[in-house]
Parts: sequence; structure tokens; C-alpha cells
Amino acid sequence: MKTPIFIVINPHCHQGEGWKRWKHIRSQVLDRLPSAKEIVTENTEELSQQLDGIFSTNEASCIVSAGGDGSVHLVANAILQHEQPSRHVLGAIGLGSSNDFLKPFQSFIQKLPVRINTSSHVLRDVGEVRYIDKNGVKQKKYFIINASIGVTAEGNWNFNNPGKTLKWLKKINTGAAITYTALSTIFSYRNKPVTIRFNGEETTMAVSNINILKIPFVSGSLHYRQNILPDDGLLGLNICRDMKRMELIQTLMQLEKGKFAVNEKRISTFTQKIQMLSPIPVIFECDGETTESTDIEVSVKQQAINVLDA
Repeated sequence: MKTPIFIVINPHCHQGEGWKRWKHIRSQVLDRLPSAKEIVTENTEELSQQLDGIFSTNEASCIVSAGGDGSVHLVANAILQHEQPSRHVLGAIGLGSSNDFLKPFQSFIQKLPVRINTSSHVLRDVGEVRYIDKNGVKQKKYFIINASIGVTAEGNWNFNNPGKTLKWLKKINTGAAITYTALSTIFSYRNKPVTIRFNGEETTMAVSNINILKIPFVSGSLHYRQNILPDDGLLGLNICRDMKRMELIQTLMQLEKGKFAVNEKRISTFTQKIQMLSPIPVIFECDGETTESTDIEVSVKQQAINVLDA
């Protein structure tokens, strides 16, 4: 019996353009995956219900997320929180704005990146995040791309909650929208007091930005040339501390080219675990999805999820 394939479609990604994008490539996707069942979800609650239905059969499955990075994040978390995650395989069709999960892009349908080669899959690491939510309740989630606190996390919050100008930019030019969001966030951002523990060290600093990577692509063209691999059992850790606005802008411009030179205000290393404590709630982000906490612990979970090849 063949493993059933489900394509879970987010029609509202990319500022409501997701459905239009899906219809543009639908026939070619189904040519490659003729037995696939399409599932259109209107919100996260409906997505959860549909995935629960898939998991309730206790059969192995291949679940292809057709949406943006947030959609991949939700599907990956559902698989990872299942009692037998190894029975399910994750694929993706990039209908979103940045599609960092699929980078570096290898396979396309009508210029949209895809990872739908059902004849081959690989085990990949994920980041596991344990945190205390605003109600004092312990929570756990996973990221498959990267996580952050500081200006990147707040930028993601702003990107997901756009005003009129940003809404317009997101519709016409994703790169311009990301740059606009980054610059406007930098000009309003204030460094956060955070105590950080990693690799046997503890330090308290004014955090400008922390990126924790499983994939070195942050958003759009922003990326690190850090030798982090999907299955190496490590997290890439990149910290900016006590930076002024122009220093953050300079860092942003350098990350457009993948440059992040270490200096007295920049740390770049690898770790398997990092804990971050703050006296005030800070926004943190996993795969573009944001929440707040004062107590965050991030660790790597090795070879945790099966992912289709491109």
C-alpha cells in the first residue's frame, strides 16, 4: 500500500495571494503527485483539526505544506508533537513571501520552489523551545528553520501585523517589504536586558539581536555564511549586543551579503543549548511565528523529522 499524500494549502499566505499561486501550479503539482489529496485550511484551528484527522488513522503519511514558512512551522510542529513523528514525512510548496525553509532553492514549478520528491527523504534536526508563557504556563514548540529574539523577532511581529504601507509593499515586492520592515523596526527598537547561558558560560547583556539557526537563511536575502547543516546536531548562535541604530543598519546591510564579522559587539558560535532570561517580557520568534516570554530555553533535537528531498 502506498503512503497517502496530503497537500495542506494555506490560501491566505503571501497577503492573500496563496490561493491564486496554488491554482497557477495545481495541475503540475498533481501531475507529480497524482494520488495526493488536497486540504484547504482557512485558519490554524482548521489546520489542527485536519491534521488530527490524518494522524487518527495511525497510518504513515506524507504531508506537503503549501504555504509560507509559518505554514511549514505549524505542520512540522504537529508532526513533531505526534507520538510517532517518524511515521510522517514533511514536504513543502513555497507559496509564501520568503520560503526560507526551501532555501537554497533546488526544484521549481512555475518559478515557485518545491520539495516534493516522494521517492527520497532525509532526517533533519529541529530546534526545541521550552518557555514560560504570559500566564506562567510551561510551553514547548519546535522550529525547523531558525529562532530569534531582539530586532529580528520584533521585525517578524511587525511583518505579520502590517500597516497600510507594508501591506502594499508585501503585495508588490517581498524584498522591499522585508527591508522596509527591518529598517522601521530598527528605528523603534530598544535593546533588551537578557541573561544568556550557553557553552558553559553565563553573561548578562543588552541584547540587540539573537539569531539561532538550523538553516542559515533569516528572511529574504538576509543570511549567514555559517557552516550549519540540517543534520549536524548543532545550532548556529549569532548575537548582537549593545548596538546603536546605525550599527544595526550596518549589520543588516552586511547580512544582505552573508557577512557577520565577529567583534566586541558580535558573537558567532555553535551550541546545542541556550537559555535566555529577562526581567521583562521579550518577543521571540520561531520560523516567523512570534510570542512573548521572560524564560526561554532552546536546544537541538537531532534527526527528529523526515523531510522530502527536492
